[in-house]
Amino acid sequence: MNKRNRLIISLTLIILTLVLSWKYPDVTTLGEQWFTALGLPVWSNGRDGFNYLGILLMLIAFAGLYLLSSSLNKHRRKIVIAAIIAIVWLPANLVIGYQTVFAKGIYTLEYDRTSSNCTYKREEQWLTGSCTLTFINHGRDVDFSVAIRRGPFLNNSFLEQLDVLGDQTFHMAAHDKNSITVPFKKWAQDVETPSSGSMSGFDITVKSETSQRHL
Repeated sequence: MNKRNRLIISLTLIILTLVLSWKYPDVTTLGEQWFTALGLPVWSNGRDGFNYLGILLMLIAFAGLYLLSSSLNKHRRKIVIAAIIAIVWLPANLVIGYQTVFAKGIYTLEYDRTSSNCTYKREEQWLTGSCTLTFINHGRDVDFSVAIRRGPFLNNSFLEQLDVLGDQTFHMAAHDKNSITVPFKKWAQDVETPSSGSMSGFDITVKSETSQRHL
């Protein structure tokens, strides 16, 4: 295989890595969507264990970088490092660029799950607490509602089952990052819970009158 063909194949593999790892407008990557459409498992044990898609992406990226390196005569190290940076940096920043310039409504929102959590304490048959959700709005003002999405929670799934966010409408100012805190008090007679606790790392669904996104 001559160097020109290796260069073409390497660029194709690098672009394929970027495409499969794309996760806009929802949290599910295109790779996961394709795996699901083909009936292939993404994880070795439900949603745990080995991530087959992640392993595949690493192999594709490594093959693309290897072929790229072997196809170059000059500046090999600099170009390979630039390609690695592009694979890591480009997808998320392309999304932000699109949200800032072209997106409208809830499609301008970015959900910061690492800064979002729900905490509670139990008093007899009542659960009292609050959920803090952090968003970054890359576009204009937007109004939306939020629901914690049903998922394979290992602990404290009762918070999602109790629908602690209700039907409230939230507002984000243009080009702003803000944490929205929602207090709740729920009757929990039939829910088995400890006296206090918290939940984090959960998925949400953001809705407007005409659209919804899974984040």
